[in-house]
Amino acid sequence: MLATYLLIELKMLCRKKVYLTLSILLPLMFYLLFTTIIEIPSGMEDKFLKEYMFSMTTFSLTSFCLLSFPIDLVEEQQLGWQKQLFSTRMPISSYYLVKVLKTMIQFALSIIIIFLSAAWIRHVTMSFSEWLGAALTLWLGASLFLAIGLLIAQLNDIQKASGIGNICYIVLALTGGLWFPVNQFPHWLKVIAYKTPTYHLKQVALDIGKGEQFNWGSMSTLICYSIVFTLIALIIKNKREVK
Repeated sequence: MLATYLLIELKMLCRKKVYLTLSILLPLMFYLLFTTIIEIPSGMEDKFLKEYMFSMTTFSLTSFCLLSFPIDLVEEQQLGWQKQLFSTRMPISSYYLVKVLKTMIQFALSIIIIFLSAAWIRHVTMSFSEWLGAALTLWLGASLFLAIGLLIAQLNDIQKASGIGNICYIVLALTGGLWFPVNQFPHWLKVIAYKTPTYHLKQVALDIGKGEQFNWGSMSTLICYSIVFTLIALIIKNKREVK
């Protein structure tokens, strides 16, 4: 049943390929554009191209977590699709697991396309283990972001979920250093940046890409955020069901 439903979800995803394409190609276009027009100091090219690759990949992944994932859940609840599924033998846990797996497949597509483009077009170089380690870290780390999407989905209104999701998407990208380097922020904004999940998702992969040790501090921060947001979402959901 799980495999069948996942296959159905992937077929439905192909019908919504416009959003999937934009979520991947828009950050990729930003990467190619900004790495072309920004004047990079001599000797800093490789560092900038690599770091900005991780920034735009993180930017792409968060769009799935904060926009498509929660809006998908809200839309199916409003259409009554969730209720119909839950009336069958499908457990609620299987429903959410399929949604997570579908989103993680989108993560993989985004990571592969942006990484390959950065390597072929901008000549970003890393060892095979660094490419693979960074990709897997982003893939798994981004899944922890889905807890924020789950919380947004508790709004139970597509317009509200879309509005809050877009605000979180832009704010976390700006404050997390995905658009501008954190070292150029004023002190008060640096304090905020170092607490954002977007900063830590990018940083944990970037450190691997630079050949440094695994950043357990950033990964632990992401796990803590995931636990907190998941618990809040479950509390809201349980209270609503009781009422």
